[in-house]
Amino acid sequence: MKEERYRVAVDVGGTFTDLVILDETSGRIQTLKVSSTPRDPSEAVLNGVRRARDDLGLHLSHVSQFTHGTTVCSNIVLEGRGARTGLLVTEGFRDLLEIQRHKRYRLFDQSYQKIRPLVPRRFCFGIPERVGANGEIVRPLDETALVQALRQLAAEEMEALAICFLFSFRNPVHENRAGEIARDILPNCFVSLSSDIYPQYREYERASTTAVNAYLGPRVSAYLERMSETLVDVDVKVPLHMMQSNGGVISWEEATRMPCRIVESGPAAGVIAAAHFGKVAGRRNLISFDMGGTSAKAGLIENGEVRQSSGQELGAGINISRILQGGGYYVGAATIDLAEVGAGGGSIAWLDGGGVLKVGPQSAGADPGPIAYGLGGNQVTVTDANLLLGRVPVEYFLGGEMPLDLEKARSVVNEQLAKPLNITVEEACATVIEVANASMLKMLRIVTVEKGCDPAQFSLVAFGGNGPVHGIELAGDLGIREVIVPPSPGLLSAQGLLVADIRYDFRQTHVGPVVDGDMAEIERLFSALEKRGKEALKRYGMAEGSIVFQRSADMRYQRQAYEINVRLSDGPLLTSHGASIAEAFHECHERLYGRRDTAGLIQFVTLLVTAVGHTRRLRYQPLSNGDGSLKKALRAPRKVYFLREAKMIECPCYDRAFLRAGDALRGPALIGAPDSTTVVPRGWKIRCDEIGNLMITYEREVA
Repeated sequence: MKEERYRVAVDVGGTFTDLVILDETSGRIQTLKVSSTPRDPSEAVLNGVRRARDDLGLHLSHVSQFTHGTTVCSNIVLEGRGARTGLLVTEGFRDLLEIQRHKRYRLFDQSYQKIRPLVPRRFCFGIPERVGANGEIVRPLDETALVQALRQLAAEEMEALAICFLFSFRNPVHENRAGEIARDILPNCFVSLSSDIYPQYREYERASTTAVNAYLGPRVSAYLERMSETLVDVDVKVPLHMMQSNGGVISWEEATRMPCRIVESGPAAGVIAAAHFGKVAGRRNLISFDMGGTSAKAGLIENGEVRQSSGQELGAGINISRILQGGGYYVGAATIDLAEVGAGGGSIAWLDGGGVLKVGPQSAGADPGPIAYGLGGNQVTVTDANLLLGRVPVEYFLGGEMPLDLEKARSVVNEQLAKPLNITVEEACATVIEVANASMLKMLRIVTVEKGCDPAQFSLVAFGGNGPVHGIELAGDLGIREVIVPPSPGLLSAQGLLVADIRYDFRQTHVGPVVDGDMAEIERLFSALEKRGKEALKRYGMAEGSIVFQRSADMRYQRQAYEINVRLSDGPLLTSHGASIAEAFHECHERLYGRRDTAGLIQFVTLLVTAVGHTRRLRYQPLSNGDGSLKKALRAPRKVYFLREAKMIECPCYDRAFLRAGDALRGPALIGAPDSTTVVPRGWKIRCDEIGNLMITYEREVA
């Protein structure tokens, strides 16, 4: 008899922690949701693992893969709970983190201030040394000054140290030597070198990335070590693996060395899952829409490939709270290109000083949570509004396991919103939904319209606990004609951890012309990066036949300040390829900015290689065919508020667990499930495909 083998994925969210367990022999997938534990996220992970063992009969010793996605890194930075960190830079550049860039998030606010650096100025030291732009040593490293600075930091009880010298990406000899001396003088300090973390030009971005990595290092290391040890204690014998920001997987040991790579660990898994289920459904152009408990996130998949970014500002983007504080901390790690807004199920609705209703970015989270949870929450949330409007059936919420107090929620909505606004409770709840949707519409436009893409040419994949509740109405407002709601959408990010490949990103700054440039040198650099990628994946245990390389380059018109990443062919580059690469850049530039400069000189700036090791794919048990009657799935009708009708209307309710392949129905309808409810307005039709995807298409204009 074949031994059981299980793949387990755990995604920690702001409100719930999701577990997905795949039986590799039968293909059966089981799921669990447990409450998150914000004070120590590992507690929720272990609670879920124990429940899987006790309630689902999971033999933990038979687990063949354990993958974890988490927001612990971003939370550490946003909450200011990182390590006491020092910074060493080239003499004369002590204020790198203070000066940042000239970008202003609020142009006309005279009280505007940049975000406070992670490393206070008194812990920043300029060290006499200099490497030139071509890698030559202009001024030797002053080891006496270095030792003096390190001793001052030792007296301040530093937990972490970032080292970022000029042009170390050309020649890291000074950084390497400084790192050796630092580890002798500060033996218990977490040391990060910019030439290891972000070997790329632009000193502020390199310094910021290295500082973030150091700031995270001690806390993330402790978290992952504790998690790994506890898993071993409960008889999970395989190593812990982590989801990276780029949508790939790495070992937990590597994540402790470079925690900046897992800053967007949780959100990345959702986009990977959206791309996977879209591909299964035969769709390659997709918008990923993930609405959870604390926030909503969106990403884009074009021609089957997830759009990537070479870096991000942690806590910035369209995160309202960070914009008000003056931006974020730059992290130069390959990241799935995401937009995010503080509009989740737990986002709090409130009235500002002028009596205008706002939603978020503050969240009730898992503790105390929405009012209806009965756990001490006393502020109105989006979830409370959806429950009171009938958009989330009480009997389906977490499978009916969690009792809800709707009367208390109604009373608080009345006191906090309805009475001050002189409207009914239902009108107040509807306004909460509309305000939240307006924020999410802006987010969806950022990843589509503002990137030169027409939303109508894409299908929207709605997931997260609240994604299917809001997704179809948002799609209608954007002109999107198809929405896909995958099986178990409330746990889709965890499913993304099961389908993610092993990914490593390597980069090398090289400024030179595209047309008539030294293509042989470009090819040599790409080959060297690919060699490093192959070595990394072989250490991971990947067979050479399962390894592929993806090439791209950051390019610009000469004298432009910033670059555009352009995907290149994966084969060897020849001089004759220069013209086609230039045309690909022109097309990208024109799509983004509406113009091209055909006479402009195009330059390579940074060469990038992604080494991908393909993992085993999921196999799905097809659903049996439905008989068209829907009798087993149909439940009693209920009154539900739909935004287009602007009133409560009676509509049929269906239990998703009883839908079969080929079953079809029309909106208005409510499709209930323990992890997420799908709200289908009038004018949309639903078809259940062979693996359980709900394919929801726009049928006609609603009168």
